Amino acid sequence: VALRVRTGGMSTEPETPSAARARRPTVAAASEASVLITVVAALALFVTAAVTFVWGAAKAWSLVRLLLEDGPGASLAVVELLEVIDTYLLGTVTLILAVGLVELFITPLRLPEWLVIEDLGDLKGKVIDGVILVAAIKFLEKLVVGRDALDVLWYGLAVAVVSAVLLAVRWVGNAKIGRAHV
Repeated sequence: VALRVRTGGMSTEPETPSAARARRPTVAAASEASVLITVVAALALFVTAAVTFVWGAAKAWSLVRLLLEDGPGASLAVVELLEVIDTYLLGTVTLILAVGLVELFITPLRLPEWLVIEDLGDLKGKVIDGVILVAAIKFLEKLVVGRDALDVLWYGLAVAVVSAVLLAVRWVGNAKIGRAHV
């Protein structure tokens, strides 16, 4: 029995079936249209990804200038290279997130099989993979510039623990919906 809502609270009078049927298309249409608000998030993520790729290009140019000025033996070249890779990985993860929102909430896209996102678990898994890659690159940067071996060890252990937890979260999520892959 559907109840009618009044400004003073809930009514105990049953709503007529015809009134409920008349209201349902409006509520359903509004609810379905509200999903399109993810367009705003997807567009913002596309812009953020583009800006991140431009940022990566600026870092790459900085690396090229460093190599031209100091030669291939430049001590900071490896760190700069890792920073370029890290920036492009961040842009890629952001782009995957934007594409995933479009794919999930707006319209299916023609994508390579590895990029197809069928549910939030797929999107979460791709983001987790990206976060783990970025953490690994950050660890490599720390390994190259780290002066204190114990500090590098603790940093590496922290990255390993966070990565393991993220993989466990992904594995548990996949197990709940019957997926075998991680």
